Amino acid sequence: MPDLNELLTYLPQKDPVGFVKSVLVSEEHLSRATVTFESAPTLSMLSEAGAQTSIFLRLTEEKKAANVPPRAMGMLVSVKSKWLQKSEKRSFEVESRYISNLDSFFIVSFSVFDGETVVAEGQVAAVLEQNGESL
Repeated sequence: MPDLNELLTYLPQKDPVGFVKSVLVSEEHLSRATVTFESAPTLSMLSEAGAQTSIFLRLTEEKKAANVPPRAMGMLVSVKSKWLQKSEKRSFEVESRYISNLDSFFIVSFSVFDGETVVAEGQVAAVLEQNGESL
């Protein structure tokens, strides 16, 4: 298992759209990261942060079963999200949780936290490349 800070190298997004600043948790079905924005974020920015945080889910057994490489690239297919409480802050923690997959199609939920308060939540769906195939 790589060092949590080394996991940041997995992100293809770079500043100013690389919102993840540190990885706090990278487990089989749960990941958590700190995210920072240059201005008060929109719901779309928080959704992108949720998608970025999902990269740190290990999903080892699910990826093996779907013939997906451990560090597979993916294509975001769908995002749905909602504000629960708007915030003008610029730093948050985002938690992603595995929901399900069908072959290389993965669904992940995310929650955006301002301290203990959930300010936004949603789901992202992505198709990951399988061994020997590009997207």
